[in-house]
Amino acid sequence: MSWKSILVSAILATRAITEAQQVVTVTKTVYESNQCLEEYAKKILPNNPAGLTTGIPVVLVYEPKSQKGQTQLQGQNQQQQQQQQQQQQQQQQQQDQDQQQGQTQQHNSNQVQGQAQSQGEQSRTVASTTRAQSSTSRKSQNVVVTRSQTTTTVAETTVCERNGCEVRTYTTVIAIPLTYTSAFPAVETDEIVFETTSVRTAETTTSTIFSATTLPSTTYTPSTDVTVLSPSIQNPVSSQSVVSSSQSVSIDTSSITGPVTIGAESTAVRTSNSTDTNSLNGSAITTTSIVSSLIETTDSEGSTITSTSYSTSTGVTTNAAVSSSSSSASSLSSSLSSSVLSSGYSNSTSEYGSSSTAAESELSSGSLTDISSELESTTGSESTTGSESTTAAESSAESESSTESESSTESESSTPSEQSSTEASSSAETSSEPSVETRVCYSGDLFSPVDTVAPPSVFPRDQLPISVAPGVNNNGQPIGTNKFYTNLVINDQDLMVYPLPYALYWSKSNYYGFGVQHINLDQRVFGSQNTNNVGVASYYFDPTNNGEIIFSATSFAEDAMNMQVTEMTDMSALVTLTSSADDEINYLNIPLVQGMGFATGIYNGNLTPLLNSLYGFQTLTVETSDALLPNVIKYRATLLNGIEWLIYVTLPTADTEFELEVSSIYAIEGSISVDGLIIQVAIAPEDSDQDAYYDAAAGTYVTTAALLGSVVCDTAASYKISYLTRGTSSSGKPLIFALPHHLGALTGDVLSAATGIQVASTTKGNMTGFLTDELSFSETINYDVEFLPWLPSLSGPLTYTQDQLTLLASSANHELAVDIRSTVANMNSNYFSGKVIDKYAQILLVVSEIIQDEEVTQDALDAMKDAFDTFLNNEQYYPLMYDTKFGGVTSTSAQNGDTGADYGAAYYNDHDFHYGYFIHAAAVVGYVDKKLNGTWAEDNKDWVNSLVRDTSNPSTDDTYFPVSRMFDWYSGHSWATGLFNTYKNIESSSESLHHAAALKLWGKVIGDQSLEARGGLMLAIMIRSYNDYFYYKSDNTVEPEEILPNKVSGIFFENKVDYTTFFGAPDEYPQYVHGIHMLPITPSTALARIPSYVQEEWDDQVVTFIDNVTDGWLGILRLNQAFIDAKSSYEFFASDDWTDNYLDNGQSRTWSLAFSGIYNSL
Repeated sequence: MSWKSILVSAILATRAITEAQQVVTVTKTVYESNQCLEEYAKKILPNNPAGLTTGIPVVLVYEPKSQKGQTQLQGQNQQQQQQQQQQQQQQQQQQDQDQQQGQTQQHNSNQVQGQAQSQGEQSRTVASTTRAQSSTSRKSQNVVVTRSQTTTTVAETTVCERNGCEVRTYTTVIAIPLTYTSAFPAVETDEIVFETTSVRTAETTTSTIFSATTLPSTTYTPSTDVTVLSPSIQNPVSSQSVVSSSQSVSIDTSSITGPVTIGAESTAVRTSNSTDTNSLNGSAITTTSIVSSLIETTDSEGSTITSTSYSTSTGVTTNAAVSSSSSSASSLSSSLSSSVLSSGYSNSTSEYGSSSTAAESELSSGSLTDISSELESTTGSESTTGSESTTAAESSAESESSTESESSTESESSTPSEQSSTEASSSAETSSEPSVETRVCYSGDLFSPVDTVAPPSVFPRDQLPISVAPGVNNNGQPIGTNKFYTNLVINDQDLMVYPLPYALYWSKSNYYGFGVQHINLDQRVFGSQNTNNVGVASYYFDPTNNGEIIFSATSFAEDAMNMQVTEMTDMSALVTLTSSADDEINYLNIPLVQGMGFATGIYNGNLTPLLNSLYGFQTLTVETSDALLPNVIKYRATLLNGIEWLIYVTLPTADTEFELEVSSIYAIEGSISVDGLIIQVAIAPEDSDQDAYYDAAAGTYVTTAALLGSVVCDTAASYKISYLTRGTSSSGKPLIFALPHHLGALTGDVLSAATGIQVASTTKGNMTGFLTDELSFSETINYDVEFLPWLPSLSGPLTYTQDQLTLLASSANHELAVDIRSTVANMNSNYFSGKVIDKYAQILLVVSEIIQDEEVTQDALDAMKDAFDTFLNNEQYYPLMYDTKFGGVTSTSAQNGDTGADYGAAYYNDHDFHYGYFIHAAAVVGYVDKKLNGTWAEDNKDWVNSLVRDTSNPSTDDTYFPVSRMFDWYSGHSWATGLFNTYKNIESSSESLHHAAALKLWGKVIGDQSLEARGGLMLAIMIRSYNDYFYYKSDNTVEPEEILPNKVSGIFFENKVDYTTFFGAPDEYPQYVHGIHMLPITPSTALARIPSYVQEEWDDQVVTFIDNVTDGWLGILRLNQAFIDAKSSYEFFASDDWTDNYLDNGQSRTWSLAFSGIYNSL
């Protein structure tokens, strides 16, 4: 084991043990090896997969120190746990013998007199203060939670002292991570153990205020009606429609005489950017002014080399070995700061894109940077590379801060000769030698604005012909159009909104106020219609507008209630109800924030609280406890359907006069009005002991949330949802619920704030409660997946045979024999225009990077620039405009009244789908043009960035667009639906993913490293969420098992999953519902569509109908096959029976051959 490996292990272990704020047990196995051992192992195990290590396993276990009363979940059996608890109790009892015995139990002064119950009768706490000396700690109990992406085990121990009891809870989450590459050993589970928060408990006395003696003859029943979706939009896949044109130049296939190898395993000189300090998770993320090193990689033969991303000339493969010598500390610091220490293939061949495969960081980005900084402060770095051409790269670590990173690089290398396609570019005598590139790795803000100036004047200023509902006012800031609260902004404003875990709506009939409901799994509706899977549910949904609790006031009535919606952000909105529109004194505020643990109403002025229920109240009890703050009153309401709700009333000060009382079986009223009164409601947990966490959070409520984040050296991303709160609670924290895809990425203090409380969501499985004001996450950005074909199993260079190259060249010649500008401009939709221009961009990429014909590359590049001019001049079929009403660059297609034209894009439908194609095409054009020393990307950056800002503005500093219109950072995916009176949904997960990949690549091309990293982070999040919510393996534990055989969600709504599409049902066209979640297939698609899922979908679904598909959907299905069987996929596209009828107008045979042709490199 090398000294640097020992040093790393020591530093990591020391940090994990000594950092008191991070109470977490982490187990990591590191395989230490050397070149000699690897070579020997390959001789005796020649067929051993590359991902299986031959190193020596070193197991590092970082475990927190024991705490008094703490249950150790690791390394102890149940008997040892009980013995420890008994010892703790004996110690506590001995301490109590030295103190004055007894304490008078104080009860809340406003409990109903005469109805107080004795201790032990209906008590809902674990132990009381008066029994603490003689009681024993409750045995740890395990609760295994199902229907979750993780298996969660909650163990609780109650430790009682003189003044009360404390619940100490330990939660074990067994995450099921996705294996994205076969280059690493398969991991079945990754155990994450963390201590949850401890909260105070005390004896609770329960008193009954009301118990219904006469029940109504009929009780409320939710509606289970389902609307059958009829095809309403155009099929997004159509056959080729091109404008033929003679080609001035073409690829001379006779000049191709050998294979080509692209992107040899690379190690670029990587330097950090200037000093950046970003505070996240309480730690400063700092990078010193210069960190420069060569990252070591290993080629397919096991030799340690240092080389660059480069392309050989056609017909000869150059594998020039390059010796490497560098400072160990420099390599170590580079590895730590970038979370990279692996061999791998970088599929970028340009001078500004190269990196090794990112390995997932085991520490927070702050810790990584701190460690690397410690090493860099004492050690410089020096490296030398050499081969047939010698390149020296020198850099030094400097402690001074600067706004620009400085490095000294000396290089000497031969330059590959430039040859036309008709010359002997493939001659064996010609070789292409690598030149070391410099990549400045980015450490800094993930959410820096793209721009803050007005959009280009080419977009005329206008307003959409849709009215903003009365009372909606965002104080001049753009209003989110694809957000959970959009139904409150348009039309009648009475459709539900889903901030989760609760669903809410404006109740304007029968009862007047704002309704709240939880997701009752007993009321969930499953059904089947128009499906190819007989006997399998094709949909499920949760009934809507079922006000279990309705926030109201005694003065509200049908003609005396107004609603205002203000303070809208990307994750929150504020609802205000008043009796009259001009009343600014008496009002009810209801903040809506994603993940809020309570539904909260704040009563201001002289409003007397009123709580209604469509179901009616069976009982109402008051529960008093010293664990509650003195100004908090706790009630428990049981509805006539048997569901229990917790109701907390927080008074500005302790008040003996206020109380809740039942005025009718459907109404609970406050006894008086109290200015500043807070009422919070929550569904009661099944285990009443978990009430303690609600008790601890009562009085604090969230008002909004902000997104913060930073990245260390391109790959180690940390971000958090930070909640702003008001009010006070005994814990000082609010209760926040996380979604299943959040759990595997959680980091920081939130790991010790879990409660074990689980509440069902509408369509995203069970949510988990945390007593925290922030959800902090870490993700590893896959820096390597860029432009060229990539699969998880690819671990070496990309290689194409002579036959493959010849077929690629023939296909490219055929597909480029068109007038690209006219072909693109003739589309009657920006969606189709985007798909087609992106198709030709992919062909350009293949010609430039794989076939490497310079003359045809230049010709195709010029044609692509010409095609873009149509849009840069805003001369397409549906020109774009800047909408001054909602703040966005959108289609003019609705200005004549046709809101459904162009897939509803004018009203902000599908913007990430449509614009993702244009942004990706622009990235390819800019990428190729930049290699040829062009400035196209810089010249047209403002136009492309306008599309980026419209879909993905990251900052409130940019006041021309709402923040993150499309991507929902809480939900983990985009919502396609814009300003339409329906529930948010997404039909094409893959086109949304393509948009994120386009952001990443465009950011790379223009040098916006924040944008590049942000796009990469979005992809990392999508990998998690897609495999939880959209792609259904048989072992999926998030979605209901009734729909798993469908293998894909179909249309994923906020409150419904429907295995169908808007353009055709699977009983006739099953390829629609599967293919729409596949297209377009690019390198980034492989990140989310993991092989094990693709195999299941192929075996269980695709093979049952693929033989009946003969149109453009067939090409999509067959290219998807490349994820599991690239050779068979390639053979389909290379078949002598080929016809272009198998292609969608956004898919080319050239790209399909290049992508599936990767099988030679696996």
